[in-house]
Order: sequence, then structure tokens, then C-alpha cells
Amino acid sequence: MNCELQERGYVVVKGLIEPNLARVMYKALLLMHWRGMCFRDNHIPTAASVSNEPITDALLLELQPRIEGIYARRLVPAYSYARLYFHGDAMIRHRDRGSCEVSASIHLGKDGGDSSLWFAPNSKVEMECGDGAVYLGCEAEHWRERFTGNTMGQIFLHYVEAGGRFAQNYFDGHPDRFPPSISDISRLNRAEPATSVRSSPLESS
Repeated sequence: MNCELQERGYVVVKGLIEPNLARVMYKALLLMHWRGMCFRDNHIPTAASVSNEPITDALLLELQPRIEGIYARRLVPAYSYARLYFHGDAMIRHRDRGSCEVSASIHLGKDGGDSSLWFAPNSKVEMECGDGAVYLGCEAEHWRERFTGNTMGQIFLHYVEAGGRFAQNYFDGHPDRFPPSISDISRLNRAEPATSVRSSPLESS
């Protein structure tokens, strides 16, 4: 495993996706909210959320090689989730469930306010459009302070280690979301190291 990730529980990745793509996904979230396509969760019930949409799952798959390269071990996709925060929204300090063993939080855009994500003990990670943090979701406590702007978009991509302790959570229990060529578990669930980082068209460099 990446030494910095193992020691701190998170690493900051500037330009995890291109700013233009981040802005498109932010506008997509705004449109989905306007059209009544979002739901409210019990984590932040005042925010608007979407989960496992084609556009968010596409990013989950596309960024997998990049996240594997950062983690330095083979990963299997679990699920994708995106949230639109509104003025006054906050996320309590918490750890995630087993499907979030290795996660990426990416800032998509905002209208005012602070987009920072916090990690224990008291580390503030500031993010610009397209920046992300890769973290150990089941181990690293994280939270968000009260949002003071109007709207903010964030996407979360969750993975589990192939052959690891949470490997049973591959595709979050719903492999039918993906075509068989992607969800071949006999291939995906082998614990093989990630030997290189494949260049992705979504990366800024």
C-alpha cells in the first residue's frame, strides 16, 4: 500500500479529473436536482444526492486504474455517489462502511463557500475544481464543516481491495449494474498488485 496513504489515511491529488469535466458534472447535478431526479439520505438529509447513475459509474470505472496506482494494489469497484450541498449543510465526523475501503472524494464546483474536506485529527484539505482526496474510508475519520455558500457538488468513488477483507462488497452487491465484460468477478477479485498507472483522458496531467 502507498506509504503516505497507510500512515495518514489519505492523500491529496490535485487535478484528479480535468476542471472542465468537473464543471460539467457539477452542472449535471444541478440539472438532476432541478428535474427532481435526486433523493435525500439520512446522512445529510438537507442535501440532494444521486447514486450509481451512468455518468457517475462511468467515472468510477474510468478512474479505477488511477486510484489503483495511488493505492498500489488491485481494486474492484463498489459504487459511486454524488451530493449537492446547500447553504448550512454539514457532514458529521465519521468512518465509512465496508464498501468504502478505498475512496476518492472529488470537488466538482461550487457557488460560494468553502469546499474543504477535513480528516482526523484536524487536517483541512482544500480543493479546487477537479481536485480530490483518496482515503481509507473505513479507517480515516472525515467530515465537512457547515457550508456557507449556495451550492457545492462533490462526487465519491468507492472501491474495495481485490481479494481483501471487504472483497465481498464488489459492486456493492449489484454486479448487474455493469456488463459482464466488466463484472467478471473471477477476474476482478484476484488479488494482484497494480504495477503501473494507466494514462487516463480524464487526468489533467
